[in-house]
Amino acid sequence: MDAVQPTLVTRLNTEWEWLCADRDSADRVRSWMLDAGVLDEDQAPADLGELCTLLRKGAKRDEPGFIDAWMGVLLHRVSAGDERDGELAARVLVQAMLPHACRMLRGCVRSGEDIEDVAQVVIASLWEVVRTFPIARRPRKVASGLRLELWHRVSRELKRELAPSEHLDETWAAALPGGVEPADAVEPALLAQAAEAAGLSAAVSAVEELEGPRGEMVALLVWALEREVLTTEAASGICDHYREGAPQDAATASAWGVSPVALRRRRSRAVARLRQAAPKWVEAA
Repeated sequence: MDAVQPTLVTRLNTEWEWLCADRDSADRVRSWMLDAGVLDEDQAPADLGELCTLLRKGAKRDEPGFIDAWMGVLLHRVSAGDERDGELAARVLVQAMLPHACRMLRGCVRSGEDIEDVAQVVIASLWEVVRTFPIARRPRKVASGLRLELWHRVSRELKRELAPSEHLDETWAAALPGGVEPADAVEPALLAQAAEAAGLSAAVSAVEELEGPRGEMVALLVWALEREVLTTEAASGICDHYREGAPQDAATASAWGVSPVALRRRRSRAVARLRQAAPKWVEAA
């Protein structure tokens, strides 16, 4: 966020420096990772900042199960009921996800909006997602799950917070294309980020396409991936087929190395699963 970094983000980073200087906090987090077998004794730095950097680097290398392991350790601490340990574990997770939250924040701010107000919504949502994530029920793809939960919550909260009201309506409306309402303008940008996080980046080409029925379909597919209703391949197949200018089945089947008949059968099964799960998505929206 550089020159326009919100006060709340600056405060979190300053608070993190203080926390890293606390040896007791570092020892506790380190012991959790050692006890869970996430790191070996000779791997784990004694400094909290260095320890968390090591964990994030391991995640970036995409080591199998590594990110689920260390995030799972912290999330189980959050949900275990020990307030002291839970707060520390949540704070470590919030800091780990802060760069992603800041990228989301940048995509949310529109002309006429105060970045501090948007930051309040995004950071409050981040804390809530970390504190309520159902790790016992969803122990896999934890980082992706947290990002998608954050998207859902921020999307809902910004729609509520940026609902047209009072004298700001005219200012916002004048800055938006085609008289779009501020709340509606936020959604496509957030949806594009969520789709990319869910693995649908190849199927989503432009933010402006994620409006109306197309946006609703992509939002449903993102939810279906988060809940493991569909595989990424199945969701991508639906997303790529049901759009304007979609390629013919023969071309798509050739690219995927299957016959057109097999492709249609695969897509039909995916649509059936999606249709069956759709009522739950409506309830969660």
